[in-house]
Amino acid sequence: MRRRLRVPAIVLAVAALILFALLPPRTQQTGPPPASTVRGAFHIHSNRSDGSGSVEAIAAAAARAGLQFIILTDHGDGTRVPDAPAYRSGVLTIDGVELNTTGGHFAASGLPASPYPIAGTPDDVIEDVHRLGGFGVAAHPGSPRPSLSWQDWVAPIDGLEWLNADSEWRDEPRLPITRALFTYLVRAPQSMAMLLDRPVSVLQRWDDLAKTRKIVGLAGADAHARLGSRQGGDPDTSSFHVRLPGYESSFRTFSNHVALDDRLSGDAAADAAGVLAAIRAGRVYSVIDALATPGSLTFTATSGSETARIGDSLAITSDVLLHAVASAPSGTTLVLLRDGQRLHEVTDGPLETNGGKEPGVYRIEAYTSNAHGGPAIPWIVSNPIYAGFTPPPPPPPIPAPRSRIPARTGEAAAEKGPRDTSTVEAAPISEPRARTFAGDPAVHWTFALSPGTPVRQFAAVAIPVSPGLDSFDRVRFRVIGSAPMRAWVQLRAPVGNTERWGKTFYLDTESRIVDVAFASFAAIGVTSSPRAPLDRVSHLLFVVDTMNTLPGKGGSMTISEVGFVK
Repeated sequence: MRRRLRVPAIVLAVAALILFALLPPRTQQTGPPPASTVRGAFHIHSNRSDGSGSVEAIAAAAARAGLQFIILTDHGDGTRVPDAPAYRSGVLTIDGVELNTTGGHFAASGLPASPYPIAGTPDDVIEDVHRLGGFGVAAHPGSPRPSLSWQDWVAPIDGLEWLNADSEWRDEPRLPITRALFTYLVRAPQSMAMLLDRPVSVLQRWDDLAKTRKIVGLAGADAHARLGSRQGGDPDTSSFHVRLPGYESSFRTFSNHVALDDRLSGDAAADAAGVLAAIRAGRVYSVIDALATPGSLTFTATSGSETARIGDSLAITSDVLLHAVASAPSGTTLVLLRDGQRLHEVTDGPLETNGGKEPGVYRIEAYTSNAHGGPAIPWIVSNPIYAGFTPPPPPPPIPAPRSRIPARTGEAAAEKGPRDTSTVEAAPISEPRARTFAGDPAVHWTFALSPGTPVRQFAAVAIPVSPGLDSFDRVRFRVIGSAPMRAWVQLRAPVGNTERWGKTFYLDTESRIVDVAFASFAAIGVTSSPRAPLDRVSHLLFVVDTMNTLPGKGGSMTISEVGFVK
């Protein structure tokens, strides 16, 4: 009997020794941040989309991890009424949404329910988010998966995830992942942190963008607590998964520290507004809690009589004097970067340096002695201070046309899917909004998409185009709708399988001029050319489909003064 027990005992002892040897270092403890600085997690998925936990369970996990706020970003189209801010398990819970765009995912917060689905190009999605009063962050920009990584770096994003947990493990070799899975059972947050590296390319993108405009950097947990497979990617279908990494472990791995003007009051609505306003202003820094926690950072810049803190702009009237101090473990190095380049660093002490009088974007990265990764993950990453920052000029007004020809609206015809509705008629002349141009009547269009599952429902107005469109560079029209909505303006050419190019536009119950450059029209589906062959275009189309209209929904719009201009 003893021999039989001896072998398993030896195996267990060897396994224990291996586990002990592979265990990541314990988390180091530091002093707390100021009472007005709150710790929280951003980019979290619940069982309302593809996460495994309820909102209540997630908030409870955040409370156990010592967080004070969480921002949920379940996948959606923005039409769901967001939950009102609330304290759950003592944690301020803020409801946002992760939107799909043609250039990647956009995690938006601070917006109400949209009257129509928000989708399309990054420019259009961001325009809608801003119109509704929200702001958004380019999600997982460093993901090795093209379908997840952010692609449009010209779009006016409000911020980006300088760190994303999902992206970090995807680019790791199998051996580190296997090690992390092995040690997760004993030290979960520390094991997850071992998969983190300094995301060089994403930080470079951030630094480059910050030279031209203010942009906020956040650490995105991208927490799902769901490791496994889903049928067709649908979270509502049966699937095999385990709840790893757990929400609490994710929340203990890293967090965002938001500097408020005062402590949280307990009024959920007011506190949520304060947290989101501070994040918009860039008053936030990220901490890898698995290395050391809770940690804190104070970073200021002074020029003359003015002092700026994280997220602020600073007018340069004399030399820029920079000061940073952290509540940090022994051996921590503070690194000051200007425009993404290392300017000064100090170990075990406050950082003090003179940046001179040149404009620059300054931020701090702090490194603990137990940092790992290749290159090592920074323990703290601050948002910038913008010294000598010049705000970008407002966009130029729409130019007045130098020449113009009318579209043939008198020949407009309705098009639709098999079960959809599309009716076109000349708008009554007595109707104030029914303006005409060069004798062409205004078009009143009524439409409805059939209910049910989205299966290419559409309704359209097709207006014939006279030859010679290649002499013009824009289409211009006046439009008014029965409700706020987003619709397509498209060009159709009899090439290939009748190809189309288009751009969406916003309209509501106020009459407005819409001026769309042909250069902004993108190919729809597979086309023989990325740009419309203007010399061969046969029709101008106005289209409503399931990208920005829900099945079963309808409305009307009056389109007038339609012309091609240059």
